[in-house]
Amino acid sequence: MNSSRHTTRGFTLIELLVTVSVLAILLMVAVPSFNEFRQRSALRGATDQVISFWSNARFEALKRNQPIKVGLIRTDDENFWLCAAVASSNTDTAAIAAADRAAECTVGVYPASTPEWKRIIAPSGVGKNGAAFAVIDPKRGGLGVPGQAGFWELRSPAGGAEYHLRVYVDLFGRAVACEPSGSPSKMPQFTNRRCS
Repeated sequence: MNSSRHTTRGFTLIELLVTVSVLAILLMVAVPSFNEFRQRSALRGATDQVISFWSNARFEALKRNQPIKVGLIRTDDENFWLCAAVASSNTDTAAIAAADRAAECTVGVYPASTPEWKRIIAPSGVGKNGAAFAVIDPKRGGLGVPGQAGFWELRSPAGGAEYHLRVYVDLFGRAVACEPSGSPSKMPQFTNRRCS
């Protein structure tokens, strides 16, 4: 009777070390790219939310036939939210105190909790004219006062590259996203959508 011998062959220590080294190098290259991707995604998501909030406020102004004021309320760089409230007139840009957000933001508020911003940093200034709120005219859907046209600029979470995006609102009430020309890092998706 012939008995055949089965030999099993494993990996040598050298082969395992080379494999682990290659994986470590790949990981070192991939982690920074992944962090930048995460930052860009969070910023794009927040920008989309701001545009969506603005569009909903325009719809509410037309539906209710009342001027709606929309603005950003902030207590610091990490705690801020969007507020939409019924305005007394097309020129009512009076700010709403942070403590009154639940009582005053009767049309809408975003987000319900700060973590929904995914660590996005609040804009340092609001709009070209520094007004805290812009009013939507219920007749036209545009801005109540053309001088209120301006933007909100959001910054990516800290760590890694720094990205900036603006939500620009024109006098017709249209909101568009663009990348400021002075942004420290450029987002490839916004190559053709730069703003000054």
